[in-house]
Amino acid sequence: MGKEQSTIIRMKGVSKSFSQTQVLADITLEIKRGELVSILGESGCGKSTLLNIIGGFERADSGEVLLNGRPVQEPVRSCVMLFQDYGLLPWRTVRKNIELGLEGLKLSAAERKARTAHLLKLVGLEGKEDLFPHELSGGMQQRVGIARAFAMNPEVILMDEPFAALDTFNRYYLQNELLSIQSREKTTIVMVTHDIDEAIYLSDRVIILHPNPGRIHKEIQIELPKPRRRSGSDFQHYRNIIFKEFQFDREEHFLEFHI
Repeated sequence: MGKEQSTIIRMKGVSKSFSQTQVLADITLEIKRGELVSILGESGCGKSTLLNIIGGFERADSGEVLLNGRPVQEPVRSCVMLFQDYGLLPWRTVRKNIELGLEGLKLSAAERKARTAHLLKLVGLEGKEDLFPHELSGGMQQRVGIARAFAMNPEVILMDEPFAALDTFNRYYLQNELLSIQSREKTTIVMVTHDIDEAIYLSDRVIILHPNPGRIHKEIQIELPKPRRRSGSDFQHYRNIIFKEFQFDREEHFLEFHI
C-alpha cells in the first residue's frame, strides 16, 4: 500500500458485556490511515458492537479505544456511521439529505452548493437531486447515504453491512463505486460484513471474529491490486483461506454455490 501509514484507530484489550453475557473479549487492533478493513464473522460474534465502540456509540467495559490518539468517549464528526437501512429523512430531497451532512460546518451558500454538486457527481446522482427517497431504488438510496457520509469530510467511515439489503447487481455496482470514491477521498473505512466475497473484493485487510465471546481469530492481508477479479484464481485462493478459518464441514459445497 505504498509508504508506511500512520495508525488512526487503536484498540487495546477491549471487552464488552451485555446483561452478564460477554460479547467481546480482549480485542486488540490497529487500523492505518487510508485502509479499508472488513470485520468478518458469523451472526452474534460482536461485529456491530465492535463498530459501535469504535464510533463512540457504545462504551467498552475495559480496554482502550483511541481515534487519532484521543480516547473515544462519544460520537464525533470525524468518524461517521453508515447503516444498511440508509437512514434518509423521507421529507427531504436527495439534495437536502446530502446537505444534512454539511450542517454545523462553516460554509457559505456557494461552498455548500459546490460541495453538494461534487458529491452528487461522485455517487452518480446528478439530475436526481430534487427527488425524494421514496422515488429512488434501494441502490440509489444507499448512494445518497454514502454521499451524506462523505459530505462530512470524515477521516473514518464505519459501515454496518451497508449493501446487505441490495440485490447482487446493485451490490456489485456500489462496491465498485465505494472503491472509486475511497481511492479519491483517501478516507479510512471499517466495514462489518458476513459476506466473504465482499470482504475479499473491497478490503486491504480482513479481521475474522469468532464468537462466544467475540474475539479476533485471524487477520488476513489481501495482497491483490484493485479492482479485483472475483473469478480469478488469486481471489479463490483467499476464499479458500477464509473458508478454512471458519471450518465449514461442507466447504466444497459452499465454494461451488458461491462461485
